[in-house]
Amino acid sequence: MKSYLLSTFVIFLLFSCGSSEADKLREENRALKEQLRIAQNGGDSHKYILKLRLKQSHLSLSIKKHIKDAMNAVDFEIPVDKEFYDSVEEGQEIIDNFRFGSMVLYGSFGDWEMKVKKKYVK
Repeated sequence: MKSYLLSTFVIFLLFSCGSSEADKLREENRALKEQLRIAQNGGDSHKYILKLRLKQSHLSLSIKKHIKDAMNAVDFEIPVDKEFYDSVEEGQEIIDNFRFGSMVLYGSFGDWEMKVKKKYVK
């Protein structure tokens, strides 16, 4: 008798969840399938790539420091969104930060420079 009541109660709970919640989940599933279809077939499949150059620059008369800065420069590529890609130009300096801590601790006057070396779409 208890198992009969328990099973009746469970069936009642399952059906009382309402069709609105099930409909909402079906609609969400349909929307996700549509987004996946668009992304696979006709979506914006372009990758916007920026090639950046990061290097240090020191205010110095020492040729060694300038050579070291040039040799330690790093070029790397990074994917970006379309808005940022459109907002920068080749040769534009993105970062130019003075290194205040190095000046205080070591008496070194230098900064980080990051420039857009190249931009392209894959």
